[in-house]
Amino acid sequence: MNILLIDPFPEQMLAALRALGHPMRYEPDWTRAEIQANLAEVDILVMNSKVNADAELLRHGPRLKMICRAGVGMDHFDLPLLEANGIYAFNTPGANAIPVAEQAVGMLLCLMHNIARADRQVHAWQWRREENRGTELYGKTVGIIGYGNTGSAVARCLSGFGCRVLAYDKYKQGFGNAQVQEASLAEIQAQSDILSLHIPLTAETEGWVDAAFLKEFARPIWLLNLARGPIVPLAGLVEALASGQVIAAGLDVLENEKLPTLTPTQKAAMEQLFQNERVIFTPHIGGWSHESLDRINDRIVEGIGEFLGR
Repeated sequence: MNILLIDPFPEQMLAALRALGHPMRYEPDWTRAEIQANLAEVDILVMNSKVNADAELLRHGPRLKMICRAGVGMDHFDLPLLEANGIYAFNTPGANAIPVAEQAVGMLLCLMHNIARADRQVHAWQWRREENRGTELYGKTVGIIGYGNTGSAVARCLSGFGCRVLAYDKYKQGFGNAQVQEASLAEIQAQSDILSLHIPLTAETEGWVDAAFLKEFARPIWLLNLARGPIVPLAGLVEALASGQVIAAGLDVLENEKLPTLTPTQKAAMEQLFQNERVIFTPHIGGWSHESLDRINDRIVEGIGEFLGR
């Protein structure tokens, strides 16, 4: 079978794939047009998030039998279409759960103890202690929405901070343990001091955590989004911050991460958020550790090897 890789991957992974004994082509610089023009003879496509696995792509790949996503989110895969065409969609769930959980805790501590702001002030020769007095994470109630690999990793990390952790998952029940209490969405909104999102982007979740949703919380909250940007509309977050419903927010993902393509409305919201010291950003690096990269690449090689061995 012919294997095509269209995103950057390390030489160690490429060598492991070559060792499987099947023809392989590595083209990380190809555009979508170039990918489609060379897809006719490809059986296995390996990528991160360069292109959407949609009807147009499939039309150019009549031999496709497997598409591998080096990561977790599958929102750019048309899964029903792939299934209808007998194409195996493979991803690497859980491979980056640990770094996402660690970054969630890191962002939360940074917000609650004013670390980023205090750092900027000291760099500017300002020594302002009282205005940077922190709020303790200890004893707070954390609401986690989405209790898969990442949500459960966040719960494990937070359990060491003396937090009470509630988790809601529409598709899971019976997962409560010493680290986490299973809760309804209403209980999350009634009791949480902190909200951390760990759900996939779907038609149901897109735009879900808007200003109206946030108003349903009984008290002001700290908000973390390390899931998918479109789940939290930026204009709604601006409104919630202005009203005091959201105390502070840590965003690893954005509604539109291709910054040069922001709409006027998105750009206006971003500019307002940039001016707010209670908001911190990172460029979708929550799962971007050296160790998770190795785990993801190893699982891709293992998955393709198992598929070829069927």
